[in-house]
Amino acid sequence: MNIMLIEDEWLAMEELLHLLKPYEKDHSIISFDNGEDALAHALTGHYIPDILITDIRMPGFTGLEVIERLIALYPNMQAIMLSGYNDFEYARSALKLGAKEYLLKPVPADELHAAVERLMDAVYKEKEKSRNVFDLTLAGMIRGIKGKEHADSTHDSSQWLMITILLENWNSPYTWPQMGASTEVVTAWLRREVDSLANCFDMDGHIRVILLSAQVNDRESDIRQKVKSIHDFCCERDSIIIHTSYRMPTAGESMEGTYQVCLELLEQQVRLGAATFMPLSVSNQMESFWDSARRIELHIRESDYAKLQLELRRMLDGLRRDSITVKQMSELLSDFLYALKYTLTGKRSEISVISTDSVYTYLKTCRDEALLQQWISDRLMSMMTANNQTIPQPKQIIPALMDYVQQHYSDKIHLGDFAVRYHVSIGYLSKLFKAETGLNFSDYIVRIRMNKAKELLDGGYKKISEISRLVGYDDPKFFSQTFKRWTGITPQEYKRK
Repeated sequence: MNIMLIEDEWLAMEELLHLLKPYEKDHSIISFDNGEDALAHALTGHYIPDILITDIRMPGFTGLEVIERLIALYPNMQAIMLSGYNDFEYARSALKLGAKEYLLKPVPADELHAAVERLMDAVYKEKEKSRNVFDLTLAGMIRGIKGKEHADSTHDSSQWLMITILLENWNSPYTWPQMGASTEVVTAWLRREVDSLANCFDMDGHIRVILLSAQVNDRESDIRQKVKSIHDFCCERDSIIIHTSYRMPTAGESMEGTYQVCLELLEQQVRLGAATFMPLSVSNQMESFWDSARRIELHIRESDYAKLQLELRRMLDGLRRDSITVKQMSELLSDFLYALKYTLTGKRSEISVISTDSVYTYLKTCRDEALLQQWISDRLMSMMTANNQTIPQPKQIIPALMDYVQQHYSDKIHLGDFAVRYHVSIGYLSKLFKAETGLNFSDYIVRIRMNKAKELLDGGYKKISEISRLVGYDDPKFFSQTFKRWTGITPQEYKRK
């Protein structure tokens, strides 16, 4: 904030400077002992006053004349008139010319501070209003709604650099306001550290645009380094995942055209769960992806839920290592799901096509690989269910399930395997099991395992690690904790009893 003081009496000026000392740290305060010098300085454009505090009676230009001329130049400037005369005509003239406050000298500190605070608040509001109008104008130009003639002179030529930042993903559930990443903070940092003419505004909840002044002969390496520093600042300050692209427009290129190129660059680089900076030239080898696809087909045919999930995880890990973008991933997954359905049914007419666009639409909303894995898993589960033709009656399912647990309690057991095998949902099978047995499926497995553990302890087995392995627990410590939670005592205490 720029605060200009005009006072011809040096003692009065000393007092004003002393009273305004609390504002020196965060604001620029400049003083003059006459109106002529103050006006000349303001006319240079190097120092535009936000707040003017001036005496009313001075040699040469009076305070009234200074206010009148400066407000004509800078309509948003706020003015305080100081006077040693309690004269209503002076006050009326000052207010008529645009002064917002009229204070009698000597001014008490609390009155001056209160007046300055009021005017600062008014300046901030006016700047915010102007900023919003300017941002809307630029956003309109970028969208092609408004022509170049609407632009501020700062961005009226093609001598600027456009930076486009995407938060997380195109349609992520989180937006800039929700993440607390304000344009005001970024703009203040940009103008302080990067470019005094920088402007930052949001196109929507996910896309942010930054404009920097630039020269056509700027070196690409320097531009890239500058934009990378902005990318890093945004990532580190707000601890968010962003994707950044930039472009120096060619001669005659519109802001709309530049923006569209930036969006295309983003589409070529966005990946799940990782920040990206401009598209990378990566030679992707897809052999591992299609190897995983073939193994997933085998697991579907064998109704092996656990191995299917493991292979799906391996497939997605491979895509991440290969730096596959969301756009590329949509094409791969669309081809994969179509090919899988075709090989399982053998009838092209029975396949409901999952288009690349529909996969891409989902991926634009996805935040991380865990959500993507669940989304793909749901579709693979439906294929696994459709591939299994043997569907027993509900009353036959639970006895068969209980018998399986009795025989295979030492193995890894997943309810999802049985849901696929019996052509029912996991939720339905879980509820059916609880209704038939009075226990959750996981509790039933634990009960069987703990009973078997007791039998082994009673039979003379001494090593807890061996008992743990025999009843299906790889971690002896976890087995002991489960045993105590189930029986109230540890395996060692049970053995002693």
